[in-house]
Amino acid sequence: MSCGLPAAPGDPEAALAPAHTGTPPASSGGGAATCARRRRPYFVACRSLPLLACAPPPRRRRSARVAIDRPSGAPPARSARVLLVAPQPFFELRGTPLNVLQMVRTLCAAGYEVHLVTYEVGAAVDVPGLVHHRALRVPGIHSVPIGFSGRKVVLDVALALRVWSLLLTRRFDVVHAVEEAVFFTMPAAKLRGLPVIYDLDSSIPHQLEYSGAVHNRAVLRVVRALERAAIRRADLAITVCQALSDVVRDVDARVPVAQIEDSPMEETLRDPAPGEVAAVRREFGLDGAPLAVYTGNLAPYQGVDLLLAAVPILVGRCPAARVLVVGGEPPQIEAARAALRAQHLDHAVVFAGQQPPERMAGFMAAGDALVSPRRSGLNTPLKLYSYMRAGVPIVATALPTHTQVLDDSTAVLCEPTPDGLGEALARVLADPAAYALRGAAARARVSQRYSREAFARKLVSAYASLLNGKAPRR
Repeated sequence: MSCGLPAAPGDPEAALAPAHTGTPPASSGGGAATCARRRRPYFVACRSLPLLACAPPPRRRRSARVAIDRPSGAPPARSARVLLVAPQPFFELRGTPLNVLQMVRTLCAAGYEVHLVTYEVGAAVDVPGLVHHRALRVPGIHSVPIGFSGRKVVLDVALALRVWSLLLTRRFDVVHAVEEAVFFTMPAAKLRGLPVIYDLDSSIPHQLEYSGAVHNRAVLRVVRALERAAIRRADLAITVCQALSDVVRDVDARVPVAQIEDSPMEETLRDPAPGEVAAVRREFGLDGAPLAVYTGNLAPYQGVDLLLAAVPILVGRCPAARVLVVGGEPPQIEAARAALRAQHLDHAVVFAGQQPPERMAGFMAAGDALVSPRRSGLNTPLKLYSYMRAGVPIVATALPTHTQVLDDSTAVLCEPTPDGLGEALARVLADPAAYALRGAAARARVSQRYSREAFARKLVSAYASLLNGKAPRR
């Protein structure tokens, strides 16, 4: 599988140190639990929609939350109860829902009582110990596009009503709000005197700006101000990469930050079965072709347009080369095919469409190179950790979204231009063996720094540090 071309010639973990490790902290006899029992908010509820009938209870000063000392090995009187709010369709196979699923599994396995609140849209998941609350169904909305949309705004309103109802009627020890959920969750949680974790999977104003979803500068200023206010009032910020940790520290260096990078998808932790790689290539007519593989959705921020623009350069250097795109909705795939047909290049790109997670290991191993063509953004793409686990040479644009995790020893980094990407892919596909050491180095790095065990250790440590003797910020 060669193009016939000549071959081209340790970050420390950044999680909070835990005050205690092991069993989640139990609530003391006073604090939020006792207060919640004595002061029930007055409300009127019907089966489908709780309606507030008066102002929330007045703010009161509270003492720091301190875990009760118990003999080693003694079970807690009550597991810490977490309200985790994720403004996402759950479950769907995409970045943030995958991250939320891993957090839920980790916290439940550590003994926390997790109450997850999401949109009504999404498939059911079975996680022992998880209590899943869905927002009200919104008539006519059966799917949620990736990124900002009018549908997402409507679903956020339904989600906010569900969250407010839970905060008024149930007792929690900590509230964990993902992305924009912090804007409607934090005020209600603070009125109840609860500590709030702000989970930044991305910087919302930055995402709105680079995606082109919002062009109005006044709106962006308002969203930026809301994000900064949420950061300042957070008791803990959880980020997925260094760039987002820097965003938090630039706003307020006093806010504790737990940097908890993603880890490979569970389904990609296995090596492909014998014959699986050959079967993938046969299925899509790719036997013997030098092959670059892309996996993921086809949303604009992923840079798939850059990848397609690089195809003429790639094929010009390596006529036998092929690109396999795994993922995407049918209308997106058809639009991409039409654009390639207009350039007489539709033979060079094969679209596999959406595939089940359990096949991802086989698709990645089938490639001579794995490509991540993002041209903007701050957060590291989740797929990158699975790419690294595959041990196949990675070609990625030389932007912070990638270089926070990769460097020249673990990937081929290129300029985010069609020429830069096309030339880099051609070099790797000309002689994949020459870049095999980079693939092996990437696999070693993900095992050392970004394993599922490292993710769990950092998350549990962050929760323990917050709940053991931490007073809520006002």
